[in-house]
Amino acid sequence: MDSLDEQPKQREHPTRVLLARALKRARGSLLWEKLWPALATLATALGLFLAFSWAGLWLVLPPLPRAIGLLLFVAVTAIAAAPLAMLRLPSISDGLRRLDRSSGETHRPATAVADEIAANQHDPVAQALWRAHVERALMSARKLKAGWPSPRLSLRDPMALRALVLILAVASFFAAGGERLKRVTVAFDWQGVVAPANFRIDAWVTPPVYTGRPPVMLPGLRPGETAQNTGLATAPVAVPAGSQLVIRATGNVRFDVVRKGGLEDAPADARAGSPHAALPAGSEERRFLIKGDGAAVLRGVGSRDLTWTFTAIPDRAPTIELIKDPERQARGSLRLDYKMDDDYGVVEAHADFALKEDDAPAAPDP
Repeated sequence: MDSLDEQPKQREHPTRVLLARALKRARGSLLWEKLWPALATLATALGLFLAFSWAGLWLVLPPLPRAIGLLLFVAVTAIAAAPLAMLRLPSISDGLRRLDRSSGETHRPATAVADEIAANQHDPVAQALWRAHVERALMSARKLKAGWPSPRLSLRDPMALRALVLILAVASFFAAGGERLKRVTVAFDWQGVVAPANFRIDAWVTPPVYTGRPPVMLPGLRPGETAQNTGLATAPVAVPAGSQLVIRATGNVRFDVVRKGGLEDAPADARAGSPHAALPAGSEERRFLIKGDGAAVLRGVGSRDLTWTFTAIPDRAPTIELIKDPERQARGSLRLDYKMDDDYGVVEAHADFALKEDDAPAAPDP
């Protein structure tokens, strides 16, 4: 079957222009009916990935399950994109059949106009009958309609799961706040799936200097160890409020630390003033201030997360009180008996004395 543009010049008719336009619309409708379901399926798969990402799925998964989950999403996306790869443009025959079906005209006028006589091409009677047939079909060209596209998504998705995915994506988008990009990119962070053969992770807590307490060593991690056999699943460690948590990794191993509760990032000058400011090559260090009860979760090393939990002991203000009333001594001195107390010990105390101002009004001059 030839296209309308390939018809002989003597077959040209004014209504053929209308037929050509209707044919273009019909092919466009057919293309959209094939394209939109494929796009909707792919958008649903991508929306599901974004919804789970913005909800924080990858943040709670260890590296290995995170990699497996991402591969599953990639497989689902590839299956959803398969119809797009197999999409073909509707042919002229498809468009003509669409015009005949949508217009409701009998004897297939659109197909008849574009058709050619198959036999008796040299028979003048047959040619005259064929031309009469085509002329009658051309008279119906003004009535040909392509109709609106009908993708019929409801038949492919009767439970409207695409709408549910859209709602989840919108809700998680606003819930993620400023961490939207981070929660998506962390899905591609597989560090720790294969850890170096020789590495170590050490952690300790340094109390404030005024407490006079020594550092508290925390269980670390070595190759072949997990959270179960390092003894990390113990009671919270009680440390003074304001202590500094230091986590250091050596052996070219990367890690991530998620802080919870009263843990805050240590200021930049806290590391500069430490005696170990210059780290050796292949080492990485993170520092946090323990302001209140909280926990630090180590991720990216091994198949399980490591968690240290802390109870912050608040610093009580020092107290001082007199044991008995002040006494005047024989040489005119003043004796004070007092008691001082502080949770981390008292180094020194000072007492300031001043004359009390006389609030009585001055006597008038005579």
